Amino acid sequence: MVSYTVDLEPDDGAVLVSSAEFPELTTYGEDKDEAMLRAKDALEEAIAARIDTGADMPAPSSGRHRIALSPLMATKVVLYQKMRRQQVGMSEHCGLGANERERQ
Repeated sequence: MVSYTVDLEPDDGAVLVSSAEFPELTTYGEDKDEAMLRAKDALEEAIAARIDTGADMPAPSSGRHRIALSPLMATKVVLYQKMRRQQVGMSEHCGLGANERERQ
């Protein structure tokens, strides 16, 4: 399971959510359950944006308030981190060399 930590903070009858690992993640809910549900959506959007732009991805973390990614998003994160470590793009990772890409 791939999960990231979020911070929950009560605020005037609502619950604010933020993340040290993903500063772009900010959301809220009327209660903890709603805040965590919205946080999952916001986290997956932040991850998708980082993948799209080629930005760094923090390693999954653990903490008091954790958001578990969907199986599909978790797979994308693991694959993305592996590709970044190997410094390859999707074509190279899938075994397509320059000749195969040119023929497409």
